[in-house]
Amino acid sequence: MKGVVISNGKIASKLFYDEYIKDADFIICCDGGANVAYKYGFVPNLIVGDFDSVDRRVLEYFKINGVQIMEFPCEKDKTDTQIAIEYLAKNGFDEIVMLSCTGQRLDHVLANISLLYYLLEHNIKGAIADENNLIMMTRDKIKISGKKGHLLSLLPYTQTVKGICTKGLYYSLEDGVMEFGNPYGVSNVIIEDEAIVEVKDGVLLVIISSD
Repeated sequence: MKGVVISNGKIASKLFYDEYIKDADFIICCDGGANVAYKYGFVPNLIVGDFDSVDRRVLEYFKINGVQIMEFPCEKDKTDTQIAIEYLAKNGFDEIVMLSCTGQRLDHVLANISLLYYLLEHNIKGAIADENNLIMMTRDKIKISGKKGHLLSLLPYTQTVKGICTKGLYYSLEDGVMEFGNPYGVSNVIIEDEAIVEVKDGVLLVIISSD
């Protein structure tokens, strides 16, 4: 099952959201993410948060239309996005895409990237997407289709990542090693219809960018 989480970060176009929610089994809006749903005319299954950023008229609209609401205190140990991710993980979803999870708040961006590690640890396919980037994490193998010409960056998420092998990239790696403090995997280029990134040991952050 595929779950989509919409947070309160950078807002994209309606076409962007439509592409990800058209085959979603469940949609969760995190606080101000409900404003996006209201703006573009789609109804989430659940809204979570402390509701410090959602328009109260929007929240009331979704309440009237039967959307489940879960309110949490402002002083809590988890972000609204983490609450949403854990909800989906505990309810058997095996794929989760996070939208509006990037933007001006770098602390939130980094926190959301760390949630990809949580999903990896729970054997759930996870991704963060915006109109320019697709962010994933792997400790084994990722296949990338339909991204020929896009930039691809590989960054270690553990201290050392070993046995990195790539195919379909301008600069190839065979049994490569990456370590914190030496980001030589930035700005490669996908040159084939399908690219492959494999890892033998460690956790690798994979970022596909259109610009």
